Amino acid sequence: MKGAIPVCKRDLRKFVRQPVMMVAVVLIPLINLVLLGSAFGGAITHAPIAVVRDSYGPLSSSLTGILQNQQSCLFGGTNCQNSFNLENVADLQTAQSMLREGSVKGIVYIPPNFDTPGGTHDLPVYVDTTDPTSAGAISAGLTQAGQQLSIQLQASSSATSANATATSVTLIFSSPYRNLLYIEFMAPGSLVQTVMFVSIIGGGITILNDRERGVIEGYLVTPLSRYDIVFGVLLAGVVKALFSAGVMFVLAILFAGIHPNVGLSGTLLMVLTLVLTAFGLLSMMTAIAVKMPNRDMLQFMVGPLNFIFYFTSGAIYPIQGFPAWMQEFSLVNPEAYAVTALRTLMYKGATLTGVIGDLTFLFVFTVTMVVLATTAFRRGL
Repeated sequence: MKGAIPVCKRDLRKFVRQPVMMVAVVLIPLINLVLLGSAFGGAITHAPIAVVRDSYGPLSSSLTGILQNQQSCLFGGTNCQNSFNLENVADLQTAQSMLREGSVKGIVYIPPNFDTPGGTHDLPVYVDTTDPTSAGAISAGLTQAGQQLSIQLQASSSATSANATATSVTLIFSSPYRNLLYIEFMAPGSLVQTVMFVSIIGGGITILNDRERGVIEGYLVTPLSRYDIVFGVLLAGVVKALFSAGVMFVLAILFAGIHPNVGLSGTLLMVLTLVLTAFGLLSMMTAIAVKMPNRDMLQFMVGPLNFIFYFTSGAIYPIQGFPAWMQEFSLVNPEAYAVTALRTLMYKGATLTGVIGDLTFLFVFTVTMVVLATTAFRRGL
């Protein structure tokens, strides 16, 4: 037992001499706590809703007033919830196009006969069910708005005439898409996570292993330029990422009950999304790896980075349910754009128009990371 004391002291001294490791053992669990605690269970707020109004009587005005009260406390309501971001749209066709492209999560259509006195007033509502959590929250909020309007109608009718016929508002919910399971909602994020894992291994750990074994130095004595080396590493990583994501996609269909609605053009756009994501993340990991002194340091660095990217991407919970600081980070998180694009393509049958914004961001991110990776590789090795 006495012999164990020197070994223990040696390992403790080694641990104390590595401040990064000391910080990491506390920081990584703390990051998990903050991200998981903030990402799950938050109320869906500021959900974008298109309002198409083909009737302009007092009843439709009361409805829009109730929706505005739920949209923001600035409208003077006492029970305001910041539930919606309302956007007035000229016609139903335009609103449905916005729903397909993902710029709105729901549509409230006020038909021409909505303000006709008496009877039941039907209010068509279209909800994006490819996001089941947001769809449930939006449906509940709009149902509450319809109930409030019905109460107002009944109170007004009773005050006007003792024999007045009770009136009410009936919300008719529909969706151009089928209701997704939560596991299907998560599937696009799992594809992006697969790419991230390959990026960590292929763009980070592999480079450090090759450097420690002298493989990189061996390349440098050949006619290959440093740019040839880094682009070769990136191309190999992209191929491995696409293969891994493809296998993951097939297994998800076979064993996880995923039912994508994607044709040939959608499949090609999914491949393009994954290629851009893989190139960008691999380049980012390569730029980080060449600056790291050893593999342990890289692992401590990329662990928290992986958690931060994944949990703020909207892969497991809608971004509208995040606190403000996480939503701000999502605006610059490449995984958020990749997840959104893949989910739109997989379940909405979208075309290039529906994902052009996401692909543009991924392209800019990829070009930026490739430049950083080649620069860091040239100076760091």
